Amino acid sequence: VLTGQTCSKCICALRNSKKPPWSLANGLWIGDIPLELASLTIPERLLVALHFPSAYIVKLFPKKKGAKFWDVASFNNGVRGNVSTYRLNVTDIADMVNPKSLPPHPAILASTIGVTIVGPKNFPEHSIPQILSVNRARVHGALCFLKRENPLYAGVSISEEHLSNLPEDGIPHEI
Repeated sequence: VLTGQTCSKCICALRNSKKPPWSLANGLWIGDIPLELASLTIPERLLVALHFPSAYIVKLFPKKKGAKFWDVASFNNGVRGNVSTYRLNVTDIADMVNPKSLPPHPAILASTIGVTIVGPKNFPEHSIPQILSVNRARVHGALCFLKRENPLYAGVSISEEHLSNLPEDGIPHEI
């Protein structure tokens, strides 16, 4: 009995005692994700991406139901949430994207990331989770790595102007 998520081609191969075509056993493992890419946050991944297939909706709410205020002292363990992804209407953002120059203007973040805060008013901005932060140097480092290691990025120029619009290390106001 097969359990878990398995595609129909792989199930068929397993039933016929063959290696599944998309399995790691067929040499499809390409190695660990390089540190320059593994450490990227959600917005940073979007800023180095050539394509934008989905939008991210982040929902944050206090762990304690009915909370009247945000307890900043215990904020790291006093909030919970989830991230959902949705198909993106690419025609809505097509004018913002130039595949020959990265990163795109930070305005792209407002079209690809939404944050919903459920709970008391006056959510402390400094408490927004670090998964939504952008580090300018990390984005630059990832783009340099991709240009050097990925042939799809060979013709991409790095926009110093757009990089300068990113925070050195913090939450972009577009989010």
